[in-house]
Amino acid sequence: MIEAEKGVTMLQGILPILFIPFKGSGEIDEPGLKRLIQFELETGVHGLGINGFSSEAYKLSPQEQARVIEILATEVAGQVPLIFGVRAESMREAAQQLRRLRQFKPAVFMTLPPDELDKTALKNYYIDLSWAVDIPLMIRQESPLREGDCRLSVEDLAAMTFRADGIQYFKFEGEDAPQKMDALHKLIGGLDVAFFGSSGGLNFLAEAKMGASGLLPGAGFNEIFMKVWHAYEHLNIRKVRELLLEYHELIAGVSSRGYEFSLHARKQLMKRAGYIETSLVRGPTIPFTEQDAQSIFAMADKFNLRIARK
Repeated sequence: MIEAEKGVTMLQGILPILFIPFKGSGEIDEPGLKRLIQFELETGVHGLGINGFSSEAYKLSPQEQARVIEILATEVAGQVPLIFGVRAESMREAAQQLRRLRQFKPAVFMTLPPDELDKTALKNYYIDLSWAVDIPLMIRQESPLREGDCRLSVEDLAAMTFRADGIQYFKFEGEDAPQKMDALHKLIGGLDVAFFGSSGGLNFLAEAKMGASGLLPGAGFNEIFMKVWHAYEHLNIRKVRELLLEYHELIAGVSSRGYEFSLHARKQLMKRAGYIETSLVRGPTIPFTEQDAQSIFAMADKFNLRIARK
């Protein structure tokens, strides 16, 4: 983590968003989730998140969302900072969620857009929400479940940061994420705001060059990104390029075909390695064939990874 100008500790590094493992019955596999948490902690990651799109949060009940946060906070026990995803259809409901979850001491709340808001209403929603709690917000304004008006411009994002001190992080996705980071950085100047990339790490180097403070990948093979981050911290850009090229087939194979495919792939890998009970992805979802699984296994087994078949 890094120190902001006002003495506030800002998140930095590799902070995976965990998927939620399920039993064959469809219920949450709590022992499997605990093993997944410990697996990522042993990798040395700089933080952990839950209840994002990579967690299938949009398929969890409110009670399940609260339960997995409790499990994560208990297992981590303060070892690394935590990010909790929050999504609600009203300002009142969202603020209540944030206040209830404060007891688990998150470093950041990652807010997801509610449905049916135009850009002006959405900006005001985020700003009002930031004033409702004293924990920083991470805005992930682009939702894979909804297109159109939820895609705020960088000018909109800049205006929000000037109006709300609590909006301190932005999560960007897609091929244009580096360009958006660069544009927003130019608009906000020296404000204490950090940007994080995602998209499974596909754009890591381009995002880092534009000032990204780190990456929010999925779970499973983050020893790759820890190596990449270590090289980047030491300004060894040549090594960063070499590592990203070396592992590109696996990174792209898992992360370039959308959230649902990535969920299937990561769960298949972790099930084969014995960390979770099943590779179930809750419906509705996309088809994932045995051929898909074998292809992902073959990619992973080329490397000396903890999830690879030895």
